[in-house]
Amino acid sequence: MVWPFRRRREEPAPPPTDDELGPQVDEGLLIVMTGLRLSTRNRIVLEALRDRDDFDEDAVVAGVREDAAAIVAEQRAAIDFIDRTREQAARRHGHALHSADFRRRDVAPLERRARIAALLVERLEERVADEQVVRDLVRAARRSAMDDMFDSALRILDVAPDVVDPDRDERLAALHDELRTLGLDSAHPDAPPRD
Repeated sequence: MVWPFRRRREEPAPPPTDDELGPQVDEGLLIVMTGLRLSTRNRIVLEALRDRDDFDEDAVVAGVREDAAAIVAEQRAAIDFIDRTREQAARRHGHALHSADFRRRDVAPLERRARIAALLVERLEERVADEQVVRDLVRAARRSAMDDMFDSALRILDVAPDVVDPDRDERLAALHDELRTLGLDSAHPDAPPRD
């Protein structure tokens, strides 16, 4: 006899492969690399304006590597915390009492989160080990810092040209199309056709 109030135990879904986690890792890496570029840009501005230091690309490259090492250490600590939390959650049944009260059913999402963080650390270490990637990031940050400093100086002196960017509408339309494409599932009726 089958009891009507007993739940059938469902087999957990197999954990996702690294390829299935790829888009999330790519997004995380994009966020981290953008954060590194912005912090580098800010460092260049502060050193130029506040400290009146000359630009030293090798020193800035070393700073980027230090920042990346701090992010890697932070992610590794997060992975350790997730692993401890997952072990505790595996022994707890019932319903969660609050958002940080993980139970047995939360083990798979916690494993997924830890795997994404581990893959992100791996990819970030690969990117930072590539000298060309780091130097390109520093050069892009320097260009951005210089543009901001010169733009601010021209505005203060009130000599900034009132030039309208002739390609602005085209670039905005291309950005809109790219964001739309990235945000839509290929099965969505508004999704553009894939080649």
